[in-house]
Amino acid sequence: MKTQDDKFWIVWSPTGAKPPRHRHSTFADAMGEAERLAVANPGHEFFALGAEASVCSVEMHRVEYIDRIPF
Repeated sequence: MKTQDDKFWIVWSPTGAKPPRHRHSTFADAMGEAERLAVANPGHEFFALGAEASVCSVEMHRVEYIDRIPF
């Protein structure tokens, strides 16, 4: 089970060429990066987005029992 300590933030821009890959461990770190990117890319908007929840489904396994009698 995940806790509040597992929360992370990403920095995203709707005009960005690549999706975000780095997970920031604090909001302050994400905001610092968003501000740095905004200065480096005038006119582009950057968002610090925090993960609120996650979901994961369990993979389904199918097992077929085959009659191996050769007749």
